[in-house]
Amino acid sequence: MTGAASLLDCLAIGYRLDLGGAEYVTQLAEAAAPLLDRGLGVIAYTYDARDPARPVIDHVAVTERFDPSWLPAFDAAVEAASLDVGSPTHPTGFHVWQHLLCGQASAVPGMHPFLPLFAHLGGARDAFAVNALDASGRGLWLAAPLPSTELEPSEQITLFTRFATHLTAALRLRRSASMPPAGILAPDGALLHAEEGEEGVIEAREELRRATLAFEQARTKELRSDVDRATRHWRPLVASRWSLLDDFDTDGRRFVVAVANPSPTRPPRNDLSEREHQVLTQAHLGHSTKVIAYELGLSDATVRVLLHRAARKLGVATREEALARFEVLAAEHDDEEPDSEG
Repeated sequence: MTGAASLLDCLAIGYRLDLGGAEYVTQLAEAAAPLLDRGLGVIAYTYDARDPARPVIDHVAVTERFDPSWLPAFDAAVEAASLDVGSPTHPTGFHVWQHLLCGQASAVPGMHPFLPLFAHLGGARDAFAVNALDASGRGLWLAAPLPSTELEPSEQITLFTRFATHLTAALRLRRSASMPPAGILAPDGALLHAEEGEEGVIEAREELRRATLAFEQARTKELRSDVDRATRHWRPLVASRWSLLDDFDTDGRRFVVAVANPSPTRPPRNDLSEREHQVLTQAHLGHSTKVIAYELGLSDATVRVLLHRAARKLGVATREEALARFEVLAAEHDDEEPDSEG
């Protein structure tokens, strides 16, 4: 993977709220090409996996070097091998990939039977993918066939994990784009306005100030050459509540707006706090403590405390036991949901 500094440009596309679905996916694929393309192009699509047994692809785009004529032979090979439903309406290998934010197929347990089939994609031997999926069940997939199985360095995995969490937040924001800004800040982080009823913005003004400065610095020339540092400081959410976006007034003045964009939760127990729900939901998606801290805009220590409190409220002692209990309660809730709607 080359041109990692272009990751920030790709994220800028990710947070575009003015693009329609097809154009959005097309522009993301093109912006991701300098990051992912190893000579065989990039494919991107949005998908709906609210029913994880039958995920459905929505908008699809490919870059110039990805030949769409490869897909029918690949899909047929996957189906013939009885590995998955390989078709234009079902993400191949989703049952294996769904809990990963990014990865290389040859390094993912359960993907090895697929590796020989990648030859149908221009002679590829491997693939690298970024998977932006949250508990809503909706996501976005960016993938590139690879000509070899040489493993990507760990620092690239770290960067693309952060990239995926930003895309997840951006997609969520696009689904609620009609939400008014909760607060308006100057580029120096000063809080200029808080929407009526948004007392939390005023209480968190210092956090928002620091986050705004990090947001601003991430796009400077200095940090564009240090994308690791830029993405460490620019988080998808501030205090698990707000995403930051650029905004321009009619006279051309620039502001940063804080828009409510909380991570969705599964509701197994009412006695868990909102943040305890959030961290358990993210952990249930398979995310590590460090990744949860990054995507929710919290510290690692805060996430550990929240997981501990949630486990105690669920009547168990360990993270693993808490997740098992959480899964049971969530399944019970899902079973009850149709009756409550009827």
